[in-house]
Amino acid sequence: MSKDKTFVVIGQCTALMLLLVACHVQADTIFKTATLQTEAYQKEGWQAEKEITAAKEIEKIDVIGKQPPNLLRKAFYRHEDNFFDLYNELVDENQFRMDCEMRLRHLDTRVKKRECIPRYVEIENAKQLREAALRNGRVDAASFLGAVPDRAGLRLVYEKKKKQMATKMAELINSHPELTKRYTQYVEAKTKFEDAKNR
Repeated sequence: MSKDKTFVVIGQCTALMLLLVACHVQADTIFKTATLQTEAYQKEGWQAEKEITAAKEIEKIDVIGKQPPNLLRKAFYRHEDNFFDLYNELVDENQFRMDCEMRLRHLDTRVKKRECIPRYVEIENAKQLREAALRNGRVDAASFLGAVPDRAGLRLVYEKKKKQMATKMAELINSHPELTKRYTQYVEAKTKFEDAKNR
């Protein structure tokens, strides 16, 4: 074998050896990288598992906040409307129906407040004003405006009507389950609102 051929063969063998070594180094590097990544994933998994276990062992504390009065007032008004809407449908006498609305506190102010007034109040007021105007001898706008109702007589009528209405309302609440439910919700909402307001 000539020296040139020997050199070529040796050169090829050297190149082959270098290639094998390079492949081995690359394979070893890839294997080590994969192993490191696997270990990192395992560590992350163990860390997450530890955190979950620690979270399970941590004491749970519930913080119960108080509702602001304005939300309690809105809930109270909503339950009041629900109750009186159904009550007004069920009651057979117009004078015992309830009207809830925002009304002026005084004639000299724009400040309003919510009031629920039975219809017998307006009916009796109108009747008293008519009778007072007739006592003056004239039935016109001026006599109605100047008429003064008999307040003592009105109080007596209101007391009598109030007792009749309370009896009627109790009968309806006891005989209609849905009205009973709405009444309970109304009373609970009213109590919560008044407790918050008086704090």
